[in-house]
Amino acid sequence: MAESAMRISFFQKNPIKCPVCGTEFRKEEMLSGRGRLITKNLTDELRRIYEPSKKAGEIFPLVYPVMVCPICLYSTYNEDFQTIKEEKVPMVLSQQAKREFEIKNIFPDIDFRKQRGLYTGAASYILAIGSYSFIDKEYAPTFKKGLSSLRAAWVFDDLHKKYPHQKYDRLKIMMYKKAIGYYDRSIKFGQTGEEGIDAIKTFGPDLDKNYGYQGFLFMASLMLFKYGDQRDKGERIAKLQNAKRIVSRVFGSGKSSKNMPSFILDNAKDLYEKIGEQVKELTVG
Repeated sequence: MAESAMRISFFQKNPIKCPVCGTEFRKEEMLSGRGRLITKNLTDELRRIYEPSKKAGEIFPLVYPVMVCPICLYSTYNEDFQTIKEEKVPMVLSQQAKREFEIKNIFPDIDFRKQRGLYTGAASYILAIGSYSFIDKEYAPTFKKGLSSLRAAWVFDDLHKKYPHQKYDRLKIMMYKKAIGYYDRSIKFGQTGEEGIDAIKTFGPDLDKNYGYQGFLFMASLMLFKYGDQRDKGERIAKLQNAKRIVSRVFGSGKSSKNMPSFILDNAKDLYEKIGEQVKELTVG
């Protein structure tokens, strides 16, 4: 096979049966070996950037994690796909047309039976946000809605860079704002026990490394600082002060370690100072 035609994914041999509509389909998996993925830098949002390789071209790992039924569009991360309770199935089925309308309003020609790309990747996260409304609290659905919103924002950013005149930047900001809300609720639910964090296998936020609960707290504060609503100054100050308290728990938790890399500690301290400066400016102003 020529290098320019190197495969970047494959479809699993064994079919998966959708627990909602009964459709059997094969999940697509990314191939990453043999020089396909070339890691570059890590952004302040803990997102890993990759360079296009000469062998495989551009690869976007984030388009693959969500499992999507190509017919009814029920969608979750792999580990949660079969967890939906039987009594919830009729309600999920009843909203199939709604899911189709909402997704095709953004991506008219979407088809999850074909190989994944940025369009299907972004759509998969939007569908996951909706589907997690039907998943039991023991599986931390609010956190997974937040993670899906954040990753959707990243994929829309990729789309905006490729197609700057298609207004994907607006959808990117909308998804960041959704992520802020879900992360905030997830922190509160974790504190009250309404949704446990024990069921979360990885906090991400990207696929290459699990930054754990401290990374989750850091991202909650960072997103609020960068993308939070600024229309009401008093509300903005209150939310920033809360974000400052949250991020202080990150660098106040100790020295760097395997689960707490120095990158997180250093950036958390920097974010703490930036939030403090903005609170001071807003208070004086």
